[in-house]
Amino acid sequence: MDLSTSIHTAESHTLYLEQVAAQDGSQTQISNQAADADGSQTPITCMDAALYEAAAYGRIDVLEQMSEDHFVVQLTPNKNTVLHIAAQFGQLDCVQYILGLNSSSSLLLKPNLKGDTPLHLAAREGHLTVVTALIDAAKRLHQEIESGIGGDKAIMRMTNEEENTALHEAVRYHHSEVVKSLTEEDPEFIYGANITGYTLLYMAAERGFEDLVNSIIGTCTSPSHSGMMGRTALHAAVIRNDQEMTARLLEWKPDLTKEVDENGWSPLHCAAYLGHTAIVEQLLDKSPDKSVTYLGLKDSKKTALHIAANHNHQDIVKLLLSHSPDCCEQVDDKGNNVLHSAIMSERHHATRHILNDNSLLMVRRLINEKDAKGDTPLHLLASYQVYDPSLSEDNRVDKMALNKDKLTALEIFSRANVKPGSMIIEEIRRQLREWEKEVVGPFSWQEAINKDSGGTSNSNSNSSKSKDVRKDESISNIKRQGETHLIVAALVATVTFAAGFTLPGGYNGSDGMAILTKRAAFKAFIVTDTIAVILSVSAVFVYFFMSLHKEEDFLVKHLIMGFFLTMLSMGAMVVAFMTGLYAVLPLSSGLPIVTCIICCIVLLAFYFVFRQLFKFIKES
Repeated sequence: MDLSTSIHTAESHTLYLEQVAAQDGSQTQISNQAADADGSQTPITCMDAALYEAAAYGRIDVLEQMSEDHFVVQLTPNKNTVLHIAAQFGQLDCVQYILGLNSSSSLLLKPNLKGDTPLHLAAREGHLTVVTALIDAAKRLHQEIESGIGGDKAIMRMTNEEENTALHEAVRYHHSEVVKSLTEEDPEFIYGANITGYTLLYMAAERGFEDLVNSIIGTCTSPSHSGMMGRTALHAAVIRNDQEMTARLLEWKPDLTKEVDENGWSPLHCAAYLGHTAIVEQLLDKSPDKSVTYLGLKDSKKTALHIAANHNHQDIVKLLLSHSPDCCEQVDDKGNNVLHSAIMSERHHATRHILNDNSLLMVRRLINEKDAKGDTPLHLLASYQVYDPSLSEDNRVDKMALNKDKLTALEIFSRANVKPGSMIIEEIRRQLREWEKEVVGPFSWQEAINKDSGGTSNSNSNSSKSKDVRKDESISNIKRQGETHLIVAALVATVTFAAGFTLPGGYNGSDGMAILTKRAAFKAFIVTDTIAVILSVSAVFVYFFMSLHKEEDFLVKHLIMGFFLTMLSMGAMVVAFMTGLYAVLPLSSGLPIVTCIICCIVLLAFYFVFRQLFKFIKES
């Protein structure tokens, strides 16, 4: 008799007991009031309250007073038997009492509505002693099992509706002792994936349960390591950036480095994408061969080197090139090499470290390699408006190279609408002027001819008009921003100017002097309010001066200057407000302290804004 036959026998025996109990009126049922599609009503079983509480709280005395035929067939709405309840709540004495009954075999193997056996529930809740008792009881069923695996292994391999075994449940909820016990009972069996594609090892790795990973690898003969979307346990450990778990998995099975998911992502791709430098080093050291470095994604053919360069992970790029120097020759499905990928990150100085740290890339073939559209890295630099003198000022770069549209990088740069307000616009403009001295593409030459002859072709005329329109729109946008900033600066100037004559504490009636002149807080108020007035008035002057000019570079430079002056004046105004209140409020009330704390929070926000701006300027 195999496992399915044994379960069928157990269910038949239970059905017989239910029929007997129904004749005695001992089985409790209530009727569901919701009608099915055919108009019939679905019966809902429910367990006797005294029996349920006895099993849940370990009241063996109550169970002993009931006849076996009475409580063995009792079911909850989820079809849980009394053994399910006792196992779920970890009542070992009740479990052992029930297992000692003649009908215990039917309860031991009986699943509930969701396919869970009592062993599933005990393992899920982490009741080690109950799990052991259930397995020992299952071993006594060996005479009923003719499949050669024994009753204990049969119950351990049973799955619920989610295709989880009891061991899956124990791993899922991190019950280490239960996992150890179950794996030692059946180490040869290869537990498959559940309905979501999770195997035991993958589930433990993804959740970061390093002790369970060690237990499964150390006990099971050949555990499955697959997971959802074709990933492996090593993918999960890499994504978690768990170096110890990664080392253990690589020690167990180094070939995992070459296994890819359904999209072609290897563990090395994941580490390169996330910037886990130490993990990348582990994978390269433990990989049985170098082929892992050359693996490309399923659709885009991007290697780990492309991904690391695109996300500006310079240390990983250096590691990959030192491990496999010739991987720099690989291109993706669009013909992009490592330098193309770096520039597409749209980061300034994207290729500086790549070229300076890796001398093998300093060859003209790579620096001037064209992608599928004929664009060299310099063309992309122009398209993305990236400032990168390491590439643009390199003498080995062919600035006259044409793409498939017959355009040089300079022509792409000159036709692009430079983003208004860019912090590195001056550098881009300077770079543009340098290129113009040595680069004359076919289209720029044609434009020069047309201009000299007084005529233009339709395409060039339209292009010129488009450039003029874009420039006018850019200038208008900058001026609108300046007008908005002007309103803010004027408001700050008005408020701080008025505060300078409406002094905190008022004036002395005898000589007209300020009453609080001798207080330190009042002096701080006077100084910071004066600073706020000067800065805000300076900002107003800058914005006013902008209205007299139409040069884009000039407008951008003064817009940034006015912005900084306005921000500083607002900060000084907050300090003046704080010190003014501190000067007039009594310290005993605690209000000055509260006011200072609130204002300091605002100043902290100002600090972070300035920090981000200066960081951006520094990177540029």
